[in-house]
Amino acid sequence: MFGESSFLAMLAKGGYTIIILIIFSVLSVAVFLERLKSFYAVRIKLLEEVKNKVRSMVLSGKISDAVNYCDSFSIKWLFWKVQCPLLTVFKAILFSHSKNKDELSDLAMRATDKEMIGLEKYLGILGTLGNISLYVGLFGTVLGIMHAFRALALQSAVGPSVVANGIAEALVNTAAGLFVAVTAVIFYNY
Repeated sequence: MFGESSFLAMLAKGGYTIIILIIFSVLSVAVFLERLKSFYAVRIKLLEEVKNKVRSMVLSGKISDAVNYCDSFSIKWLFWKVQCPLLTVFKAILFSHSKNKDELSDLAMRATDKEMIGLEKYLGILGTLGNISLYVGLFGTVLGIMHAFRALALQSAVGPSVVANGIAEALVNTAAGLFVAVTAVIFYNY
């Protein structure tokens, strides 16, 4: 039954549940790539380079140059220009450089917290997709088994060919649900 089937024919056996799982899969990959783009700008080597450059400008008294550097600095990643989140923290400190050390520390912590929220954006979608994809696949499995039993009840001849399509639907949905869930969880954890 599966020996001569193409991948698309196998997916077609999954029914409507596969459409939902394909949408989940595409959404999962899209969120992963979007987050990868954001995290690309937070590499340790880059952060050190930016920090040293801003520090040297500040120590030489060129505050406005440091602010301009923070505004103009971006990294090219695939098709996007990505801003380094640390630069927003630096700009918040540079605009308030005349405050005392404790006030600057509080300001830096608030700016860092705000940037962390931005870095965690959309990760809940990946976590949710990782959890519910299993259940959507299980739902498709139940539908496939129901179709198998319905076919068994309607046919007078009993044999494996009577229930084969329902079992195939069940297995394809189980596999697809597991695939989408596992990849979403891997993306989330990465």
